[in-house]
Amino acid sequence: MIVSKPKTQTLTALTIFLVLCFASFFLLLNSLLKEPSYFIVKLILTPIVLVIGLLVLGKLLGAIKVVKVGDNKIEAFYPISRMRTTISVPNILGWHEEVVKTKNGDFREVKILYTKKKILKLSNRENTEYEAVVKYLKKKVKFKK
Repeated sequence: MIVSKPKTQTLTALTIFLVLCFASFFLLLNSLLKEPSYFIVKLILTPIVLVIGLLVLGKLLGAIKVVKVGDNKIEAFYPISRMRTTISVPNILGWHEEVVKTKNGDFREVKILYTKKKILKLSNRENTEYEAVVKYLKKKVKFKK
């Protein structure tokens, strides 16, 4: 059984960014309430920083998933919402791997279509055991690529 989890490096980097983002929001808010200098700039920056922080937080919480692949099924577990999705290999409608060349190497993402509009995405920069999952898909679902 192949288990693909989020990489700790990705989670750590996003957590540090969120801490800095929300800390700057509270500093701006505190400064906005106490000091009248640069009031308009602070009034514009404060909600922008809050919205950016909330969007990244939503992306972080929504993207955390543990994917187990093996025994002719793919099981995705989302720990935040406690939702579990099990996909049998014959029910996979198709899959596609995208490769984007970047300065630091290739960014690879595999998209698995399992119902009309449901897609499971895994990438090599965000998930462990990415290569093993792609190898499994090539072996078991190669005709639907």
